[in-house]
Amino acid sequence: MDILTLELLDVTVSQALTELSRALEQHPGLPLRVLLNGEETILHNLLRFLERQQRKVTSTPIGSRWQLEVDATPKAAPALHPLPTQVVSSAATSRPLLLLRSAFVPGDRALGRRLLLGTLRAIEPPTPWLALAHEALELLEDPQALEVLAGIRASGVPVRISKDSLTFMRLDPGPFEAMEDREWQSLAARGGLILL
Repeated sequence: MDILTLELLDVTVSQALTELSRALEQHPGLPLRVLLNGEETILHNLLRFLERQQRKVTSTPIGSRWQLEVDATPKAAPALHPLPTQVVSSAATSRPLLLLRSAFVPGDRALGRRLLLGTLRAIEPPTPWLALAHEALELLEDPQALEVLAGIRASGVPVRISKDSLTFMRLDPGPFEAMEDREWQSLAARGGLILL
C-alpha cells in the first residue's frame, strides 16, 4: 500500500497545519507519514487537527524528531436510497455551539480572546444553546467574558457549563446552567453541534 510521506522539519505551526491540510485534501484515501522536528507545540497542534479530522494517528519519537503515522480515511458507505430534497427553515437547522477553549489559537492569546468574544457576541436565537467545557471555563473568571455570556443568555440563548469540567476545575457555574456532558458528547459524536 502506498504511503505519502510529508516532511515538516523547519516550519511554523501555521505552515505545518497548512501543509498537512493540503496533503489530506489532495490525497484523502492514502495513509500518511509525517516527519517533524522535536517541537512539542507543532506536534500538539497537528495531533489536535488530526483528531478533529477524525483521523487515527500514532506518534513515535525517533531521536530528536517525531514520526506520525496517520491511517487512511475510512471510505463512506454508499447511500442505499437517494434522500428526498426538502427545504428546511434556518430555525430548524440551527445547531448548538460548544466552546472548548478560552481564545482562538494559535497566535497571540490576547487577540485570540478578543476575536473569540466578538464571535460570541454574534450568537443569537434560534441557536439552541452555547456550552462551555474544558479550557473554555477560564471565561468564567474573566469579567468581560462574563458580560458577553450574560448578554447571550439575555438574548434567549441558554449558556450551559460542562459538569465534568466544573468538577475537575473546582468551579461553580455561577448564573449559568450546569449540563450533563453526555448530552453534548452525544451530539458531537454525530456532528450535531458546532465546535468553536
